[in-house]
Amino acid sequence: MDKITGSLLTTFVEQNELGNKDEATQFEHFSNYSIASKQFRGSFELEDIHSGAGGDCAIDGIFIIVNGRVVTDCDELNDIVETSGHLDADIHFIQSKTTSSFSGADIGAFIHGVKDFLSDDPQLVQNVKIQTIKQIWEEIILKSSYMVNRRPHCKLFYVCTGKWVEDQNLKAVISSGEKEIDAIGLFDSVSLAPFGASEIQRLYHETKNKLSETITFQNRVTLPDINGVSEAYLGVIPFPEYLKLIQDENETIHSIFDDNVRDFQGNNPVNKKIKNTLESKDFDLFCVLNNGVTIVSTSITPAGNRFTIRDYQVVNGCQTSHVLHDCRAIEGIEQVFVPIKIVVTENEDIKTSITLATNSQTEVKTEQLEALSVFQKRLELYFNAEKTTIPLYYERRSQQYNSNAGIKRTQIISIPIQIKSFASMFLNSPHLVTGYYGTIVKRFSERMFNEEHKYSPYYVSALCYFRIEQFFRSNDLKAENKKARFHIMFLVRLLCMGEKLEFFNSNKMEKNCEAFKNTLLKEADALSLFKIAESLFENSGLDMDKKQYKSESETELLVTAYKAYNKSLKQD
Repeated sequence: MDKITGSLLTTFVEQNELGNKDEATQFEHFSNYSIASKQFRGSFELEDIHSGAGGDCAIDGIFIIVNGRVVTDCDELNDIVETSGHLDADIHFIQSKTTSSFSGADIGAFIHGVKDFLSDDPQLVQNVKIQTIKQIWEEIILKSSYMVNRRPHCKLFYVCTGKWVEDQNLKAVISSGEKEIDAIGLFDSVSLAPFGASEIQRLYHETKNKLSETITFQNRVTLPDINGVSEAYLGVIPFPEYLKLIQDENETIHSIFDDNVRDFQGNNPVNKKIKNTLESKDFDLFCVLNNGVTIVSTSITPAGNRFTIRDYQVVNGCQTSHVLHDCRAIEGIEQVFVPIKIVVTENEDIKTSITLATNSQTEVKTEQLEALSVFQKRLELYFNAEKTTIPLYYERRSQQYNSNAGIKRTQIISIPIQIKSFASMFLNSPHLVTGYYGTIVKRFSERMFNEEHKYSPYYVSALCYFRIEQFFRSNDLKAENKKARFHIMFLVRLLCMGEKLEFFNSNKMEKNCEAFKNTLLKEADALSLFKIAESLFENSGLDMDKKQYKSESETELLVTAYKAYNKSLKQD
C-alpha cells in the first residue's frame, strides 16, 4: 500500500476505533465509507455497509438507497415507500483489495458474485448481511409498481491500491460484466467503476468537505442589513437551477432537510395541491401559489449572477422540494420558477428562529416545532456540556462533524440513533425501533423530545449505545447478538434503574440517570452490566435464530427474565 493511502487509512482507523481489525478489513471499511459517503450525504453506520466475511460472495460492501435514504431493513423500506408513494432505488456493490495492482480474476469473481446475488436462485453461500440485503432487494422488486420515475440503478465499485491505466483487457472484463448484469433486465443503468489509490484518496478527502453547489440566481433582491446575518437574498430561480441544490449527479435527493424539523409528509392534501399544479402544467402560477423555500447557508460566494452556496440546509420547503423532485420528468417543468430566500449566517439562534418562523406557516403545530427544533439544539448543547471521560457529540445535522479531525466517528450520536436508543430504553419499546426513524418519532408523538423532559435520559441512552458498540467491536459481546443491541440496552436500563421509571421531567429521574451514567463511564463496571444483560437475553426464551425481534411479547419475555434475575439476587 502506498504511503498516502496508508496514512489516510491510519487516520480512518483511529477515528473509527478499528484497531483490532486486520488491515484487509480496515481497508474494506475505508473503501465502503468513502464510496457510501459520496452516494449518500446522511449518517450511516459502518456495519450497515460492510459485508466482507465468510459467505460474502466476493462483495465487501453492499447498500441500497431508496428515495435518498440508506435502507437497512424491510420495515424501513415499507415506511419510506408508503410515505412518499414512489420508489427510486439504487443498489451498490463494493469489492476492496489491498493489492497494488488490478486483477482481472478478482474483478471477474466480483461480477460473478453480484450476478449470483441478483439471480432468482443464488448458488453461492451468503452470510447474514448478504441475506438481509437480498431480502430487502426482493421486497423492492415486489414493489415495482411504485417505480413511477425510473427503474433501479446498479453500481459496482472495485477498489485496490494500484493505479488505473485503462488496461484494454481489464476494460473488456468490466464491459462484459456490465452487459451481463444489464441483461438481467432489472435496471435503467449498470456501471462498474475501477478505483485505484488516487481515486479512493480523493473520495475520502471529499468526505471532509461541506456540501457546495453553484447556481444562477438572476432574479433577486438583496435584503437590508440584519444583525447576525452576513447576507440575505429574496427572489425566484428556474426549476433546473433549484434541482441542482436538492439532488446529486445520480438524481438522488440530498440529506439537506435535517434542520427542517419535519420529514416529507407524502401525499397529504397540501402536497397533492402542489403536485396537481405541476401536473396541470400551470407552471406560471407555481411561484405565486407556493410559499417557496428558505435556505440557510454558512457561506456564499457571488460572482455576477452565479452564486456558490456552501454548507446549506433547506429549513423550510421540504414538502415543495420533494414534490418538485418527484415531478422533474413532467414535460415543460423547466418553465417553473421557485420562490427562494437564501440567508447566510453561522448564528445557531438565528437559524432556529428562521426554522420556527417559516415552518409555522404550515399545518404543523407550534409546540411540535418547538419540540423538534429547540429541543434538538438544547440537547446538542447538553452533550457538549457533559465533561466526561467519554465525550459524545449530538449530530443534529448530517455530517456536521465530518470535517473535525479531533472527533472520532464512534463518539457521534446521530438523530436516528438517539431516537432508537431512547425509545428502546426509556419507552420500553426495543421491538418498535426497526423502520425509518421519522416513522418512529410519529409513533411515539408527545412521549419523545418533549420540552419539559430532562436531557439526562437522552444522554445516558446515547452513552449506553456508545458502550454497546464498543463492546461489540472489541468482541466482549458476541457478534451474533448485535441484531438485538437495542433489546440488550433495554435490559441494561432495567438492571440499572429498575422496571418502574420516574417522570421524565422530575429531579428523581435526573438523579437516577446520573448514577446510571457513572456506572457506564467505568468500563469494567459497564462491561459486567452488559454481560449480564446479554446472558439474560440469551436465556429469556427468545428464538436465537431469528434476525429481528419485533413483537411486544418478545420484549415482555426480557422483562420476565429480568424479574427472575432480580428475584434470585434478593433471595441470595
